Amino acid sequence: MGKNKMRFVTLLLLLALGSIGVLSVSAQDDMVRVAIIMPSSTTDLAWSQSMYDSAVAVQTAMGGESAMEIAVSEGTFDVTAAADAARDYAEDGFDLVIMHGTQYGTSLQELAPDYPDTSFAWGTTTETFADEGLTNVFAYDVAAEEGGYVNGYMAGLLTESGVIGVVGPVPAGDAILYNNGFVQGVNASNPDADVLVAYTGSFGDTAAAAEVAQTQIAAGADILTGSAQQVPGAIDTIQAAGGLWFSTDVDQRSNWPETVAAAMVYDWTGVLTAIIENRAAGTLGGVAYELNLQEGSGLTMVYNTDIGISEDILAAGMAAEDWVRSGAVYALRTLPAEGEVFRVAIVMPSSTTDLAWSQAMVDALMNVQQQLGGEGVMEIAISEGVFDVTAAAEALRDYADEGYNLVIAHGTQYGTSLFELAVDYPDTAFAWGTAVDTGENIFAYEARAEQGGYVNGIMAGLMTESGVVGIVGPVPAGDGLLYINGFQQGVMASNPDAEILLAYTGSFGDTALAAETAQTQIAAGADVLSGSAQQVVGAIDQVQTAGGIWFGTQSDQSGNWPETVVSSQVYHWSPVVGSMIDLILSGTNGGVAYELTLENAGLDIVFGGVEVPEDVMAAAMEAADAVAVGEIVVEQVLPE
Repeated sequence: MGKNKMRFVTLLLLLALGSIGVLSVSAQDDMVRVAIIMPSSTTDLAWSQSMYDSAVAVQTAMGGESAMEIAVSEGTFDVTAAADAARDYAEDGFDLVIMHGTQYGTSLQELAPDYPDTSFAWGTTTETFADEGLTNVFAYDVAAEEGGYVNGYMAGLLTESGVIGVVGPVPAGDAILYNNGFVQGVNASNPDADVLVAYTGSFGDTAAAAEVAQTQIAAGADILTGSAQQVPGAIDTIQAAGGLWFSTDVDQRSNWPETVAAAMVYDWTGVLTAIIENRAAGTLGGVAYELNLQEGSGLTMVYNTDIGISEDILAAGMAAEDWVRSGAVYALRTLPAEGEVFRVAIVMPSSTTDLAWSQAMVDALMNVQQQLGGEGVMEIAISEGVFDVTAAAEALRDYADEGYNLVIAHGTQYGTSLFELAVDYPDTAFAWGTAVDTGENIFAYEARAEQGGYVNGIMAGLMTESGVVGIVGPVPAGDGLLYINGFQQGVMASNPDAEILLAYTGSFGDTALAAETAQTQIAAGADVLSGSAQQVVGAIDQVQTAGGIWFGTQSDQSGNWPETVVSSQVYHWSPVVGSMIDLILSGTNGGVAYELTLENAGLDIVFGGVEVPEDVMAAAMEAADAVAVGEIVVEQVLPE
C-alpha cells in the first residue's frame, strides 16, 4: 500500500503542475529550448519515440516551434558520444537537456555541476543526485510492472498452447520491470502456463530479437511480448507465425494491427510540462517523476478490439488494470533470482480455515505465491493455533534460525516477544499486525476496520425488523474493536432508534462462548448480528438457526452461510505481502507500516446470497464511497 500512496501523491503533483504548466509556460516571452539525447530513432516504435512524441505534443500545446524548440540527437547509444552531445547543448544555451536512458547516468552526474543554470533530466530512475549537492537534475521513472501485469494477465487467458515468450533486451531499467510484471500477470490468470524469458543483450538488435522469438515459437509459444527498439524483429516473427503480441512503450497496433492485442503506452507530456513549469518557477531540478496507471499519470493501456478477442477477456484485462490502479493488486518490481526460493513463515493464533483473521492472511500469502510462480519460487511455512505468546516466540525464533526471509507474527499479542528477538536476527525481516510500530527489520500492518464496519452497520440499521442489533465481540482491542466501533456508528447513522446489544466474550477463539452470547442477544430480540475474530463461527450458526442475518469481517463468510451472511468486510493483505517481499528483495527489511482502507482497496465489501433491497444497497455504496474519499470520517474510538 505504501507504494500506491506514494504514487497518488506523484499523481497529484503531475496533475497540478501539468494543468497549469502549459498555460503558464506558453505565456512566457522567451522560447523554451529542449534537447533530447536518445539511444535510438524518433521512429523506433518504442522507448525513444515515446519521448519524442511527447515532446512534440508539449510543443504543440505551448504554441508551436516559436514557443518551444526541440533538438534531437538520435541513435546515440554510446555514452561518451551522448556526454559530448549533452555538453554541446548546455554550451549552446539549451534550457533543458534530456538524457533519455539509464546508461547516461554517470556522464550526467559528472557534467551537470559544470552547467548550474541548465536543467538536465534522465530516466528511468528516481536519482536526482540531490544527496550529492546537485540542484539541476530531474529524474523520471515508469512503473512498467503495472502495465506489464495487465498485459500478462490477458496473455495468460489468451494463450492456447500454454506457452508464452518474453523477448527482453537487457535486464535493467523499465524493461525488467515490465517483464517482471508481465510474468506475474500470467501467473495470476494462468498458473499452468509456461513463460519463456530470454534477453538478447541489446536494446536495438532487431535480428537478435527475431532469432529469440523464433526459438520461443519453436518451443510452443503462441503469444510474445518484449520491449525496447529491438522489438520490430520479434513482432514480425510472431505475426508470421499467426500469434499475438503485447506491446509496451508505444502503441504498436499502427504497424501490426492484426497482431498486437494490447499495449502499455508511455505518455511523458505531464512530466515534460511539469519540468518546464518547475524551471520557469525557479526550480532547476531535484524532483523525481513517475508514470503509473493512476488516472492522468502518464501510463495508459490500449486494447485491440478489432482482432476477435472475446469481450470476456477484454473485460478481464480492464479489470486487472482497475485492480492495479486501485491497489487491490501489487505487482512486484523485483522477483527472486532464478533458482532462488523466497521463504515466508507465519505464526498465527488460529487455523488457516478460521474464516476470519488467520485465513485472510493465509489466503493473501497463497495469492502472492501464485503470482510469483508457485512453490518453486515462494515457500510458505505455517504455525497455526499458536495463541500462547511464549510458544509463538519460540516458533518465530526457530524460523529465523532456519533462514526464512520474512517471518510474520500475525497477532498484536506477539509484539513484545517480536521486538525482543528481532534484534538477534538483523538479516531477517519480520512483520506483525494489527499494529503501526516498526523497527529496522520489522514491518507493521493494520486494517482500518472501522470503515467497513460503518458500511455494514448502515445496512444492519436499515435491515433490522425488530430494531435490535447484536454484536458479539472478542476482546476490546485491535481491529476487532475498530470494527465494532465503526459498526455501531453505521447503525446509529441509518437507524438512530435501533437498540445495540454489545457483549465481549473475552476470547478470540471460543466458538461455544460466542454461540452463547449470540443466543442471549437473539433472545433479547436481535434479528441482526455481527462480530469478529475466529470465534464467530459459533455465533453465525446461532443466528442462522434463528432465521436472522449476519454481517462479517476479516474474511468472506458467505461461502459457509450464503443465506445468512449479508456482507463481509474482507481484508486483502496480498498487496501488503507483495510490497514487503519487494522491499526485502531490494534490501529493505523493515521500517514501513501498511494500512488497509476502503480507498486503497485493502478493505472490500463482499456480498453473500441474502437479497439486499435496492435502497439498502444504494445507501451502502454511498456510504462506502463517502468513507473512501473522506467525506465521512468514522471514529476509531467511541466516547465512554
